[in-house]
Amino acid sequence: MAQIVISDKQKLGQLIREAGFSRSELARAVEVSYRTVYRWLDQGVMPHPRQSRRIDELFKEYVDLSGVVEGIIGKIGNPIKLLRKEIGIRAKFFLLMTYNSNAIEGSRMTIKETEKAIKGEKVRGREFFEVLEAVNHNNALLYMMEVICPGFKITEEYILKVHSIVMYGFLDKLPGKYRTGYVNLTNTEKKLPSAQMVPAEMRRFVKNINQYGKEPVKKIARDHYEFEAIHPFFDGNGRVGRILLLTQLLAKGYPPAIIEVSDRYKYYFGLEKGDLGDFKNLIQMLCDSIIKGYNLLFA
Repeated sequence: MAQIVISDKQKLGQLIREAGFSRSELARAVEVSYRTVYRWLDQGVMPHPRQSRRIDELFKEYVDLSGVVEGIIGKIGNPIKLLRKEIGIRAKFFLLMTYNSNAIEGSRMTIKETEKAIKGEKVRGREFFEVLEAVNHNNALLYMMEVICPGFKITEEYILKVHSIVMYGFLDKLPGKYRTGYVNLTNTEKKLPSAQMVPAEMRRFVKNINQYGKEPVKKIARDHYEFEAIHPFFDGNGRVGRILLLTQLLAKGYPPAIIEVSDRYKYYFGLEKGDLGDFKNLIQMLCDSIIKGYNLLFA
């Protein structure tokens, strides 16, 4: 099955058709001449890599990627079955998911070191807790694959179990239990629910998480924001939240999303925009991550 590759010419065309850009406006936005845009669109000339990155930024900012993602659904069948059957693809996905998710949280482990940790090999020059974080995250993904099925319903017990695995060995972080005190979010003034409010907030969250409506991907992006806004645990909220996001996608038949550490600041920006009730950036990032996941499955 072919990978999804959207060319620069296609991106420019969609910016014109769907976002209403004129060729002159595109030229100004990319900081090139009108003649250059003409050569890109009509003469098959390829943009310079720096210009290509700018075109991609504009594309992801102004063109709704959810349509591309919805078009994938009918092509892949059951992604859960595929990941269970294709051991090599699953191992590669688990490695990328574990490396990137931990790196987003500040882990210094390289992808090679993460792979060694997952395989049970000795990782030189790293603290035990760093290796344990990688092993725990991989084990949480293994647990997810054991229990998930099409239409899988997320419960409070499932969330607590995932957290207990992600934080195994970190007893001061209360593995599998909600936080009992206040936590601060760095680089934000957002006020989190008190520890006393967390159980009620999580019951409300779980009550709504399995209701997807007509636009599942957009709902899943908002659910991810809601979970991180509750921040129910002392630690591991980001890693557990991204596994929940993955669980939702697979249960609804979507490819797994890979949020890369290189997109960390875009990811945080999308969450911050959610504080204002604006989920466009987060939805776009999720769609882009799903496309990356699809391309991994059919590399």
